[in-house]
Amino acid sequence: MTEGQSKLMRISDLERRSGVKRRTIHYYMSEGLLSSPKRTGKTMAYYSSVHAEELGEIRRMQKEGYPLSLVKELMNARRNTLQSLESGSKSDRKRQLVERAVEIFSRKGYSQTRISDITGAVGVGQSTFYLYFPGKKALFIECVDKVFQTMFQDVWEEIKHEKHPLRRLLKRGRIVLKSHPQFVDMLLLLSIEVENDPVLEIKRKEIYASIFETIRRDLEGAARVGLLRPEPSEEDIEVLSYILIGFVETAALIMSMNPQYSVDSLLKAALQLTRFKLVETDYKDLLEG
Repeated sequence: MTEGQSKLMRISDLERRSGVKRRTIHYYMSEGLLSSPKRTGKTMAYYSSVHAEELGEIRRMQKEGYPLSLVKELMNARRNTLQSLESGSKSDRKRQLVERAVEIFSRKGYSQTRISDITGAVGVGQSTFYLYFPGKKALFIECVDKVFQTMFQDVWEEIKHEKHPLRRLLKRGRIVLKSHPQFVDMLLLLSIEVENDPVLEIKRKEIYASIFETIRRDLEGAARVGLLRPEPSEEDIEVLSYILIGFVETAALIMSMNPQYSVDSLLKAALQLTRFKLVETDYKDLLEG
């Protein structure tokens, strides 16, 4: 199973994961320190990551010298808190998890973000996380729009006063490749993980459509004022827009494998590889702007 999935365990699995012997687990259960397992029969019981976290808490408190009666009281209080989160303030806690996830995904990307990063920022345990989301991917899908919006606030700020359509396009590319390599990581995730996941496939198409429209508008603006030769047709602009989306993904790979390439040299190469040429009087100024 993938990272972040809350899977059920037999007691032998719980022993290995927690380092606590089964006779001790049974003792904790009988004393009311540990949550009851999920039973599917008289002798068949299943445990989850919640039990592993509870065992960790119990061992920590015992090492610190807490008497067993106080450990039991604190563990009961812990369970009551989780139950209240699940019922009363669930929407607030979920909102907090989403807000912190947006911030951390935007800064670290999907692959480098761990569930513990998010729960630590909110100040809750991972068992609380699983009350709201089955795993990291589900949380990412829920907040991916806000993640991209947060990441590109500096892009909008950088280009909001730029009227030159091609310079706007190049500035977008520079900022993405220099400041947001994790953006490419997320695009690749959306492409890889869509199999058997219709929700993620829809989200991927929405995001790529948004990127496509942004590039297309800049290229149409350039064509309108005669910056591209020969004059591109509507179909030419559409195809070139898709090519430039792929270029962003490829450029990140090229720079990671060969540092001699700069963002500007790759952007220049991408434009030169098409059959369209920039107006000569504008070309040098554009790349230096």
